[in-house]
Amino acid sequence: MLRFVNICLVLGLVALAYVIYQVKYEARSLDETIVSLRQQIEEERDALAVARAEWSLLNSPERIERLATKYLELSPAQPQQLVILDEATEKDFQRAHELAQIAKTGAAKSAGYKPAAH
Repeated sequence: MLRFVNICLVLGLVALAYVIYQVKYEARSLDETIVSLRQQIEEERDALAVARAEWSLLNSPERIERLATKYLELSPAQPQQLVILDEATEKDFQRAHELAQIAKTGAAKSAGYKPAAH
């Protein structure tokens, strides 16, 4: 009977050692996964910082003003172009809509657009 108990204890000990061995290597694998994920998170944070810096640079008012001056043919609003909403007529809205359509098609210059003087 004592031998049977010893054999059972030894077998139990071997099984327990095997389980501990498996858990140890699974824990190591999970540690490696954690390290890898932390590195990926750090890389993403760096990429996000770069993207924010680019966004800040691209949206700087000085840059936008310089590009608008270079590529858009804008001029300051003239007093006759300003309209009080109570004084606006349906004709003014239709004209603004037509001008917006012309500008969309890029045909503002070819259509001979000139600001109307009131």
